Amino acid sequence: MEAMKKTLTCVLSICFFGLVLPGVYGHSEQFPAEERVEYYATISLRESPYPDFKGVVRLGEKEAMRRNHYRLYYDEQFRLVRIGFYLGNRLREPNHTANYFFTTPVQQLTYRDGQEIRTFSDRFGNAVSQRGAFREVYQLDEQGRRTGLHFEDESGNRIENDWGIAHYTWEHQPDGSVIEQRFDLTGALQSLRPGFPFYTIRLYYEFHGSLALMQNIDKQGNLVNNESGVAQDKLLFDRAGKWYGWRVLDKDHQLKSGNGPNVARGINIPDRYGYETSVRYEDDRGQDRKNAYGFWGSKRIYDRFGNYDYTHFTDSTGQPGLNTETGYCYAEYTWDRAGFKRVKTELLDTRRRPVLHAKSGFSTITYSYDEHDNLIRVTYLGLNGEMVNRTDNGLAYIEHTYDERHKRKETRRFNKAGEEIE
Repeated sequence: MEAMKKTLTCVLSICFFGLVLPGVYGHSEQFPAEERVEYYATISLRESPYPDFKGVVRLGEKEAMRRNHYRLYYDEQFRLVRIGFYLGNRLREPNHTANYFFTTPVQQLTYRDGQEIRTFSDRFGNAVSQRGAFREVYQLDEQGRRTGLHFEDESGNRIENDWGIAHYTWEHQPDGSVIEQRFDLTGALQSLRPGFPFYTIRLYYEFHGSLALMQNIDKQGNLVNNESGVAQDKLLFDRAGKWYGWRVLDKDHQLKSGNGPNVARGINIPDRYGYETSVRYEDDRGQDRKNAYGFWGSKRIYDRFGNYDYTHFTDSTGQPGLNTETGYCYAEYTWDRAGFKRVKTELLDTRRRPVLHAKSGFSTITYSYDEHDNLIRVTYLGLNGEMVNRTDNGLAYIEHTYDERHKRKETRRFNKAGEEIE
């Protein structure tokens, strides 16, 4: 089970559906009286686009204005019509709290007969794609349950998303479970996502909406082991949606190390906001186990805004230890005073000395921004602060440019000699 949440980074005014959204100057937010807004510290882990968005750890408005949070807007029928990620009163790019199905600052949801349509926006209100798709079109049955999903480009043409999936199907079973399949444009069955070889799956959900069990099955509904020898992922959440880890089982319901991390159990400890503070792994005998990515566990420390302050890997005793795949222990993050812009990431050894990434050959990443807080340059540095070419792809820096609406229009990559790399 891969439940790694990826860190992204980086508001002006944007209008839609009668909402006037806050800008960089902190303008008051207004929305129709019939709409309801709720504030949450994070959103629930999801392995499928099937379930509703679920906020985790409800916040009061006053507390939300001081930190990263999600806003979920509902119409008079209590249908979700919008979800956005904010720092205080500013829309921002999703961070470690996001999940596989929330990758842009804003998602809008509209409803018409038998359909739920999701579109995506950046923090300036420009239409953007999520995993290569500009629209996600869900099919609903007479009870309002999702039965299918397909993806469209800007022109409304059906496409495959970045995972090679063109559409999903969901079949509701008498026992309350849901059977999911995914297909490309040729009709070939696709895996859950790249690197996760579950194909036809049966999903069970807790009464509070969190995923409880995911099973890999054959055409007859029988459990079947995948190529790593496992057939089931059992996920553990509390009623608030805080994630406590997972167990991996084979078709005979026995613990078995497998799937991406190649562990039988992941044990996660969340903080009061639902953020992961530590995770460690076990094998099928309950012994500590190093995962397939080179570490026994990890810990994460956050600043007052909910951004990463620093993270570190742990060894077999739970102490800071090197990741044997990447060659570093600590990653330290530097932010601007507002906590909005990440300006530096530094890789360090167990004694917090600079170290080179074992596969990529850099020690520090710096980030530069324009006057609108758009990321315009990413630079890779060596042990002494000198610009270096990454050893995995030859890049020394990346430059982004934007149009007059602040929509990214071009990305160019260069080596340290200033030669462009295609």
